Amino acid sequence: MKRLYTIQIIPEGSTKIRTYRIKRIWLKLFSWTIGIFVVLLGIFMWKFTEINMQLANASKLKIDNEWLMERHIEYESVFTDLDSIYAIENQMQNILKTYLESDSSKVRSFLDKNRLMHISSKKVRSDTDFEAEISLNRQNLDVFPNMLPVIGGVISQHYSEDHKAVDFAAAMNEPVYATASGKAIFAGDKGDLGFTVEIDHGGIVTRYAHLASFSVKKGVSVRKGEIIGFVGSTGNSNAAHLHYEVFFNGNSINPEDYF
Repeated sequence: MKRLYTIQIIPEGSTKIRTYRIKRIWLKLFSWTIGIFVVLLGIFMWKFTEINMQLANASKLKIDNEWLMERHIEYESVFTDLDSIYAIENQMQNILKTYLESDSSKVRSFLDKNRLMHISSKKVRSDTDFEAEISLNRQNLDVFPNMLPVIGGVISQHYSEDHKAVDFAAAMNEPVYATASGKAIFAGDKGDLGFTVEIDHGGIVTRYAHLASFSVKKGVSVRKGEIIGFVGSTGNSNAAHLHYEVFFNGNSINPEDYF
């Protein structure tokens, strides 16, 4: 026999009794339904409170994000400036590395753009035939090859018995300058040396080889500091660089002694 629950309801002011009989299983289902509803209501209220807290913080998060974006833009600007400073510093280091001695007067001379009139301490030596022979030319620095043929290039190979030239590692198409005034006696392809320009300065000849291209013709006059070509890798060359030679009366001399 199934157990039943009897519920009696007596309305106020009435003698009539209302009787309800409920099976036990329905009472249990009702209790479970109420319990599940309470749990779901609790979860809903918890989530609702959490969402309200997030919404309450949304405006603050938006302000914080805007502030962070502004700082990010400022940092990018600062980093760009730092990159520019680093690039300038690196360029200055490359320029200064081309000198074989650290003389502050030389550095100032170079930075003040007086490179065309600069004479290093090595130029005042009088113990070589070259210095004795061209002593008169010192009165006319315009024809004396005492400047760098490429600005910012790093010496990648020094003058030696096996390599009677100075190689400057530089970026492709960097301008190449005449180190002294004179007359172009060659401008063209020179085999292993690639595109080459040779300038006669009056007893002194300078050679600029492995050029990507040249901007002077044979027979034209060239001024000191004039762009005569651009760094390249023509001829027998593995990378962009300038091959620079100096000759006195047909004999090769070390260019590093005079720039």
